[in-house]
Amino acid sequence: MIKPSVVLVLRTLTVDWLREVLMLPIWWYTGGMIRTLKWMIDSIKGAPDFFGLKVWVKNIFVPMYGDTSFVGRLVSFGVRSFMIFVRGIGTLFLVIVILIATVAYVLVLPILLYLFITHLKGVLV
Repeated sequence: MIKPSVVLVLRTLTVDWLREVLMLPIWWYTGGMIRTLKWMIDSIKGAPDFFGLKVWVKNIFVPMYGDTSFVGRLVSFGVRSFMIFVRGIGTLFLVIVILIATVAYVLVLPILLYLFITHLKGVLV
């Protein structure tokens, strides 16, 4: 059995590490970006379902608890309208958070690179 030398192992690890570091931006803006955009689209499509908005809109004119009197229908319509409004705000807020997260994904790598270089200059000077 051949034992690899320490120098060969260190050289292999260094080459692998450098390749990974240099390939990170390429993956970040190709494969990683595709995954992020798929996540964003799926999350935005699922936001109304998460809040149950479609169910509330579909049943806006259905009386709650089977109360078919005029007052029961009026209260039911008011409560459901309020819930649709609140859940709509929640859906909008979730979509905005998803969009901010996607923009952050795009900007985080250049910002970190800038901060790393700035820090490196401060350490070396």
